[in-house]
Amino acid sequence: MFLGIDIGTSGVKATVTDIRGKVIANAYRVLNTYGQEEKKRELNPIEVKNYVFEILKEVIQKSRPAKISMITVSSLGEAVIPVSRGGEALSMSIIGSDPRGARELEWITEQIGEQELTDITKVNLSYIYSINKILYIKKHYPSIHQNTWKYMCFSDYVGYLLTGETKIDYSMASRTMAFDIHTNCWSRKILETAGIEEGLFSNPVQGGSIIGTLLPSVKRFLGIDYEIPVMAGSHDHIFNAIGAGVTTPGSCSNIVGTTEGITAVLERTLSTQNISAENISCEPFVRAGLYNTVAWHNAAGAMVNWYIDTFWKEKTMSKGQILDYLNHTLDSEPGNLMVLPHFAGATAGYMDEKAKGAFIGLTMMTTREEIFKSILEGASYECRRILESLANSEIPIDRIIVSGGGSNSKLWLQLKANILGREIYRSPYSDTGALGGAVAAASALGEYPSLEEAAKEMLGEPELIEPDMKCHRVYQERYEAYQELYSKLKNVNHILD
Repeated sequence: MFLGIDIGTSGVKATVTDIRGKVIANAYRVLNTYGQEEKKRELNPIEVKNYVFEILKEVIQKSRPAKISMITVSSLGEAVIPVSRGGEALSMSIIGSDPRGARELEWITEQIGEQELTDITKVNLSYIYSINKILYIKKHYPSIHQNTWKYMCFSDYVGYLLTGETKIDYSMASRTMAFDIHTNCWSRKILETAGIEEGLFSNPVQGGSIIGTLLPSVKRFLGIDYEIPVMAGSHDHIFNAIGAGVTTPGSCSNIVGTTEGITAVLERTLSTQNISAENISCEPFVRAGLYNTVAWHNAAGAMVNWYIDTFWKEKTMSKGQILDYLNHTLDSEPGNLMVLPHFAGATAGYMDEKAKGAFIGLTMMTTREEIFKSILEGASYECRRILESLANSEIPIDRIIVSGGGSNSKLWLQLKANILGREIYRSPYSDTGALGGAVAAASALGEYPSLEEAAKEMLGEPELIEPDMKCHRVYQERYEAYQELYSKLKNVNHILD
């Protein structure tokens, strides 16, 4: 049995999976995002810690008498936790989409130079990365910085809580924008420029490696008397891709959750020119010598949640009933509205924290049902734009596999296929993160000869969704108009900041 922990922006999950990929037990806790009324975006590390231990205990009890062979951890990237020498979080965690750090990015880019900084890290230069948040803390909260023993991301923080080891896998280290992807070490040039000591970070290790076993105190809490190895925590994009069956170049994972991620496996790093031109990045994959793209937009399921909270205030039905009604009432013909889905800023392609969403085409006759469909279309337009950025970077995509909560909507899947104008596949599992962790664990323990074999044996066959090319021709014309929306609305949105 393999136990996967996943820390996302909106919640903490734990799932126990067997050697054949069958889910045996799971548990979930909702996370709050704090500070939004002050234009901040923070998670509470203490809340995360408490929930991690709660759901660990819950799924272990549910899966007894079976024993857990390995624990894997995946998490959102970039989020920063200042940790004291006693192992306690010193403040809230500033997550990547929090706009703080924009000025610090400008400063460090001026000091090192845009091309060299991109050459070293292979990430698109953005305010989202951890080093910018650390510089912000250092400047505005000097007492917190002075008392910080380690700056951690959620993956190595949870790994530390479980094992007492401070190790971070290469993919998560890459999301700090302080990691040299060529040497797999912290960049001396970046850290010296920033005035940050290397000892403030966890030790980088290859993804898929074992960092240690559970601490005796953790075993006592969980009520177990045997050793469980813990794998180095990975960026959630990677485990989601593996859980969708994406383990080699050519296939692409499209996970539709709170945000929407696009992950393709690469044989080599992206060129600095393509990273700068397309505003996408890459990071080390769990298999040595391979890399993967990191591209996403911030508001997919988040827009759906906003829509329900805003337009269904009477709440005579549950959220699930509302979504079921909408998915069965609406057809997949092109709607009469267009949405720019930058409700939480713009990411890949723009990296503009001041960008905002927009509805185009509203009339006195517009219904809330039409608004819902336009939200799904807007997210799908943004997905297409990101896929075109990958194509411009000469990344071949032969197969797109969709997972996440959004993959449960047949309407959304059909709209996406129609807008992309190509076949897409629906993963048989929406929660691919836990499965990806199980596949990686089974491979690491030698249960299967390779990651590819583990994925082949443990994952089911995806479902094909074919595009309606008649609808696609209509969407093609509208997509050309969609591509102009950001630039036409940029100045107005910045004024409204």
